[in-house]
Amino acid sequence: MTHPHRARSRVARVGRRLVAVVVALAVVGTVALATSSAGPALATPATIRAGAVSHHSFELAWEPVRKATGYTVAVATDPAFAHVVWRWGPTGETSLDVHGPGIDEDTTYYARVSAVADGNVSLPTAAVSVHTPWQAPGKPGEPIATHVDTSGFTVSWAPAARAEQYVAFVATDPDFTENVQEQTVTDTDLSVKVRDGRDYYVKVTPLRKGLTAATVTTTVRTPLKKLGKPGRLFAEPLSSSSLRVAWPAAKNATGYTVQLLRKPGAKPSWTTTTTKPSALLEGLKPARSKLGPVFYVKVVANRYGLRHSSSKTVAATLLPGSTKRATSFTAQVSSYNLLKPSETDAEHRSWEKRYAAAATSLRGLDLVGLQETPWNKSDGKRPVLRVAAKAHLALARHPGSKKPCTTSSEPILYKKSRFTVLDCGRQQLADKGPKKWVTWALVREKKSGRKVFVANAHLLAYLDASSAEPKVQRMRVQQAQRLTRTIAKHNTTGSPVILVGDLNTYPNRAAVTPIDVLARNGLVSAELVAAKRIGAEFASFHGFAAGRLSGHHFDHVLVDRQSEVLTYRVRHTDTSRAPSDHFQILTTVAVH
Repeated sequence: MTHPHRARSRVARVGRRLVAVVVALAVVGTVALATSSAGPALATPATIRAGAVSHHSFELAWEPVRKATGYTVAVATDPAFAHVVWRWGPTGETSLDVHGPGIDEDTTYYARVSAVADGNVSLPTAAVSVHTPWQAPGKPGEPIATHVDTSGFTVSWAPAARAEQYVAFVATDPDFTENVQEQTVTDTDLSVKVRDGRDYYVKVTPLRKGLTAATVTTTVRTPLKKLGKPGRLFAEPLSSSSLRVAWPAAKNATGYTVQLLRKPGAKPSWTTTTTKPSALLEGLKPARSKLGPVFYVKVVANRYGLRHSSSKTVAATLLPGSTKRATSFTAQVSSYNLLKPSETDAEHRSWEKRYAAAATSLRGLDLVGLQETPWNKSDGKRPVLRVAAKAHLALARHPGSKKPCTTSSEPILYKKSRFTVLDCGRQQLADKGPKKWVTWALVREKKSGRKVFVANAHLLAYLDASSAEPKVQRMRVQQAQRLTRTIAKHNTTGSPVILVGDLNTYPNRAAVTPIDVLARNGLVSAELVAAKRIGAEFASFHGFAAGRLSGHHFDHVLVDRQSEVLTYRVRHTDTSRAPSDHFQILTTVAVH
């Protein structure tokens, strides 16, 4: 017999099972109904491709799917698509430009596409991977040059977007094949150290992760440094075909051109270039270069050939020749115009006081030629004898006689302990106009026995007007021509010639000067050939005014090829207390 309570429980469990079956059948029916309404399943899009990849975008393309009405695209940063950063769709296109938020540079992305149709979604494609590159830097601002000076400049530019560094090139040509500086910087400026007086081209290229952008350029010109002038030239003839020229360097000079000219201001007849403040000129042939026996030297300094400055022109000559004889003796030779006694001599500057002061400067010399120092008495005294006595020198006289070699105002004094007068005389140099004389003496140096022909001349100073007038200049030339003939006539032994005197001229004082005439006849002025020159910048005539720095010398010592001038000096003194209106000329002569 069944218990009533158990019967009721069994009925309840069966009822619940029936309800569950009915519900399940209802759900299955609904799903079946939905599937049948969407139609057959969609195919997965085929061959998805990625292209046109840039730093913030790329393109996707795929083959169309039959019956698909659209497509959805998903882009993630991982292949499992756990981090989707970009979605799109549905879209009816089969290609797509992926860009915008979520797409960044230097990132690997994974993309896939699904087809859709009336709510039916296909399985996604296999993922395609894309790596976006770094974005290149932007273009910097145009370079601007500042602080431009002779030593360089600073160039700066506006920063380029995203640039990490800049490569700056500085070149001397627009194609940047001649670079003088190349530097990588992180700042937006660069200091450049270059030479002056030149155009420079600057190019700036931005860098980022090995990428570059368009370059920017500019041009800068540095100013040229100020160029100084070459100092006073020193031209020393070394032979009959060679000349050494030296000068104090011109400030900031990079090169020099040495020019030989027929006359100052004329076009150069011969040139050479050097980077040093000296030059040795060899193989000179003055006649072939249309240069006279006395010619002129000028040096032109330059700064990179862009700026030029010239020295003052100086006279020069070549040695008249050479001798194979060794040095026989060395003598101190002087020329001194003492200014003749006159009524203008006041008590404080009487001729006696002047001559006594001058005589002290003659002591110790070997051979001296005086001008305007007369034999004839003044105030009852013979001026030349007063000078000779004070100077401790002897007056040249005819051998075996007390008669002086000259009674005009061009006496020769000599050191009696060293020399003997063998013969002497005087010769008038002009037939017309003021009388001008040359005194000559053939002397023998006692120790060596070497004979020397010494001449002392005073050429015309002026007539009625200026000493530079053409007529006076021509007369001096005529006197110099007669002077050379006189020397040739009386120097019968062919002895070395030393000529001293006040010639009242200097190189280039006229188209042709006595210096030119004498040089053609083998007599060269000591001031042009001495190896050492002192005070040569002073004019030898001062007229009791401040010493002029013209370098013009009326007073000379000249030698032929048988002697060598070792030193030349213009003895500059206080002109307000000077014993004469001329400075004394002192030379050291080695006689061969």
